[in-house]
Parts: sequence; structure tokens; C-alpha cells
Amino acid sequence: MNYLELLYKGEYDRLVREALPLAETNPDAARALLRLCQGRNNFFLMAPATVELLQSQAKAGNRYAQYAFARYHVFVRNLEESIKLSYDNMLAAAEQNLPDAVAGLASSIDYGDMGWVDRERAADLMDKAFRAGSELAAIYRLKEYCFGKHFLPAQTDKAEELANDLILHDEKAGHDVNGYWYFYRACAREGRFGRSSITVSEDYRRALKLGILDAYADLIMAAGYGDEGAVLRMTNEYNRLIEEGMQRNYAGAYYLDAVAELQGYDALEDSSNDLGHERENRTPELMKASHEKILARFTRAAELGDNASFEMLGDLYQEGGYGFEQNDEMAFACYSRGVVRDHLGCVEKAWKMMHDHLIDRPLDYMDSLAILGARWDSKRLLAETVIAHQQGRLQDCDEEITKYYDPIFDAPEFSLDDDEDYLDDDDFEEDDGRYDAWA
Repeated sequence: MNYLELLYKGEYDRLVREALPLAETNPDAARALLRLCQGRNNFFLMAPATVELLQSQAKAGNRYAQYAFARYHVFVRNLEESIKLSYDNMLAAAEQNLPDAVAGLASSIDYGDMGWVDRERAADLMDKAFRAGSELAAIYRLKEYCFGKHFLPAQTDKAEELANDLILHDEKAGHDVNGYWYFYRACAREGRFGRSSITVSEDYRRALKLGILDAYADLIMAAGYGDEGAVLRMTNEYNRLIEEGMQRNYAGAYYLDAVAELQGYDALEDSSNDLGHERENRTPELMKASHEKILARFTRAAELGDNASFEMLGDLYQEGGYGFEQNDEMAFACYSRGVVRDHLGCVEKAWKMMHDHLIDRPLDYMDSLAILGARWDSKRLLAETVIAHQQGRLQDCDEEITKYYDPIFDAPEFSLDDDEDYLDDDDFEEDDGRYDAWA
């Protein structure tokens, strides 16, 4: 049986049921199960019974179940104890020498999931997993090469070289190529060729056929936005990919459809203002329907694991417009849900609302968001973490801050001038001290 075909078809529950009992003795079953665990979206489409099966088998000591159950909680975060469950099960599977679990453990240590960071140990574990043939470790390495990490620049040439090596390795081994190798090769090439180039889009199409739903977003962008991404054109291919993505419950397709609907709402609003006689046209009714579609699309995307949707909803509630009433509490609630799922934009904006006194929360919570942002490579929140530490706070993270963040903050070339100005004011320079700086 070709278990990977179940992955490509999106039959995730059946794949778990049929591959999990055979994973220790059947390499094809193990490979399919491990590749299933590489995609965020996949876990949001699992039936509760499948998650219960993973949990029961994890408790019984099945290392593949431990790893899959850990990855489920890495992404879904639907329980208060999800972070501990993910770490404990990842550690248990790693101790049973499952290379992908070693890579997952390394990532957890690298980003401080359990409240502490040890990047040297994380790097050693990731190298160990990569040498042992972990596809997850290869994915992390490709992502690092494509987009940079911990303030180090991207190395797209290395990403493309590694992707080519991995494709060749799979071909020589005689099994299906992992779709992520094509996906990240396309990501590496995109900056040089443009997203609509055949050399890029064809790799995204190959990845999609191999079960990588994230490729939909890039193909949709290529079809609708072109190389520059400035003007949306709803081509037939754009609409087809959006619909197909939503039919397959791909979170990003719902997100992009909502973004397109924002433009549609703008057009309706302009029409209403130009006409000047709303009672004599259907524009208000259409604007209401457009608002409801925007809300429904972003909500569904968030339910399927697209954490940027929490940020977008937070923005809409904070700023008002598009049929949303301005509501700081609702905005903060949306950002907070994104914080739980490790979305940096939500961390930054939740902190800013507290900094601007729009939301009242304890200073300790602001500090906790600051160090999360520092761990996830926010220059602004790294600076605020260091400042808070210098003022006597975050002392329980003293070793982490002095080892990793002080050297960056004190470097002569460190500057926030070129940082994305999501604060768009001089709050930090003119801080009145009520929060003693920070995050």
C-alpha cells in the first residue's frame, strides 16, 4: 500500500489509523506518518478520535505516536497544558531515538517553549537529527537558509543547493520526493526570478501534488498579484486556486479570500460615498454581506491554523472600519489568541496596546511578551527585553538575556531605525517611565 497517497489526498485520519501500528516495521508507513506531522494545517483537520488514538498510543510508549501527539500540541495549543504535553512527548520520542523528535526537541529549546533557551544545545541536537536523516531537521535548515534566523541573514544559495541535494537523495532512494524540498527550492528562487516565473511556480505545483498545502498561497499570489504583489487581479486561475484551496480546507486560502474581500468592501464604500443616496441603492446591504464574509473567512482561517488571521482580526477591531466597530478589548482578545499560538505580530501588537495604556494588564505580563518577542527575533522587543532586565526585571531569565540578547543590543551596528515601524511614534524615546520601558 502507498501510504503517502493518503497524505496527498488529505485522508489524514485514515493515514494515522493504518500507518501508526506498522511504523516500527514498515519504512513506507513510518515515512508517511512523519511527513504528515510536518504540516501545520494537517493537525487542524484531524478528527478528535484520531487525536485520542495518538494520545493513548503515546501513553503506551509508541514513539511515533508520542512524536505526532507532541506536534499536534505544538500547533493546535487547545489545552492549558499543551506546551508541557508537547515538550514531554517530544522528549520521550527523542529519548527513543526518533530523529524527527530530536529535531522537534531542538526547536522547542531554541525558542524557549518551556520558558528557557539554550541555543548551543539546540544547535547540537538539530545537527544530530540532520545527520541521522531527520526530514524535519532538513525543513528547519531550509527555512533558516531561506528566511534567516536570530538576526542572521538569509542564504538562499545554500537553500537551493540543499533542496537539490535532498531531491536527489530521495530519487536515488527510490521513494517519493518530499514536497517540502520543492517548496523551499521555490522559496529560495522566488527572490531572484519572481513568484510567477515557471522555475518557481512549477516547484510550488510539484509541492502541492505531494501534499504541501502551503504551496496554495504562493500559487494564488502568482496568479492574482504577479511578481510585485501590489495590485490584485482576480484572474480565473486566482479564483480557481482560492476555491480549490478552500475546498481542501487550506487555511491560507480562506485568509487570502478575506484579504481580497477587504478590497471589495473598499470599492463598495467608495460607491456608496459617490452615490450619496444610500436609500436608493443596495450598497449598504452589500457592504453588510461583505463584512460578514470578511469575518467568516478570517475566523475560518484561524480555526484551521492560520495565526496571521488573529492579527488581522485584531487590527480590524482596533482600527474599526469594514463594518467592524472599534473595540480595544476585542482587538486584544484576538491578539492574545495569536500569542498563544506563537504569532510574533500578535505578540508585538498585544504589547503595544499595553504600552499605550489601551489595555490594563500587569507589567509582568508585558515583560513575558517582551522576552517572547526577543526569542522570536523581534528587534524592537529584544531591545525592550534588555531594557527591562537592566531595570531589574526579568531576573529569572538573567542567563538567557545576558548570553543572547545583551550582545546584540550592545553591538555598534544595532539600530531600530530600519526596523518595521509598527509603533509609528516616538513612544520609546519619550517614554514617561510608567512601565520602565518595555515590551
